[in-house]
Formats: sequence, structure tokens, C-alpha cells
Amino acid sequence: MRFGLWLAWVVVFAALAAYGAMTQRIERAAALYWDGSTDDAVEAFQALDARFRRHPWMARLLPAERDRVLDNYLRLLYLDQEYDRVIVEGEAALLEHPGPAPVVSYWLGNAYYRKALGGQAEEEDALAWLRRAGDQYEQAIVQSSDDWDLKYNHEMVQTLLRKLDSQTEPSSFDILRPDDKPSPQPPARRIG
Repeated sequence: MRFGLWLAWVVVFAALAAYGAMTQRIERAAALYWDGSTDDAVEAFQALDARFRRHPWMARLLPAERDRVLDNYLRLLYLDQEYDRVIVEGEAALLEHPGPAPVVSYWLGNAYYRKALGGQAEEEDALAWLRRAGDQYEQAIVQSSDDWDLKYNHEMVQTLLRKLDSQTEPSSFDILRPDDKPSPQPPARRIG
């Protein structure tokens, strides 16, 4: 009996020490950002994210800390305008972590939106990026329906998509009606 209690105490103490060490690393990474060392903060959050990926059991035991790391990591990449990295890291997080926070979908939606409006994508590709942004925002809203930033971004993308779709799709009247032949314009009216 004594050995069982002693073993349980050792396991609990080791778990608390590991939790304390992890939260301390997260706080140090956040402090790097607030001290103006953005690149060092990105590296620190990247290392923390890699640790959660290497040890999926940690992500299951500490979901709030995992979500905090992902949020800060993706936010810093987004602020550095590294939209491709946000997309790669965010999509990997969606695939690897069980039930990632809605914040991953939020940052993915933002990165897709920026890719669409960056001016470097073809029109069809930009439309696809916008649709993907809308899908990510919608997924995040399902998970976190009280976030007004998500709702605003989703509505903005949906409005933009409706506007673009109405410009690109011909109306049924245009489809059924043959093109008019160019005709001479009437002469300008003379005054006087």
C-alpha cells in the first residue's frame, strides 16, 4: 500500500513538474515577442509546436497549452506576412492534432484571404483562396460561435464571394439572348 501511494505521489509530482516546465517555456516565448524579439519568439513557438507534434499524448493532456502555442505561432507568422508558412503549419496542425482550436481555422482563413487579395494569384486561384478562407471561418464559427472576429471575417468573405460570383456569371437573360450586332449610333443632337 505504501509503495502504491509513494509511486502515485512520484507520478503526480513528475507530471506537475513537466507541466510547470512547459508553461514556463510558453511564457518565455511570449516574453520574447513582447520584448521585441519577434524572430526569436517565432523560433521558440516553432520548437514548442514541434514538441507537441512529436508527443501527441502531450497535446491530448494539455490541449489549452497546445492551442495557445498554435495561436501564438500562427499569429506571429501571419504578422510577419508569411502566409504560405501559416497555411503549411495550420494545415499540418489540422491533420495531426485531435480537435485543434478554432484559432487554427481563424489564422488559416486569414492567410487564405491574404493570398487571394495579394494580387499575385490568377483570378480563378484568388476565388479558390477566398472560398477556402470562407470554409475555414465557417469551421471555426461552428466550434466557437461567440467569436465576433470570426463572424465578421466570414461575412466579409461571403459578401465578397457573392459580389464576385454575380460579376462573373452571366444572367439567364444574357445566355438566351443573342449578342446584338453593332449598329451605327444615332447622330448627336444639335442644339441651336
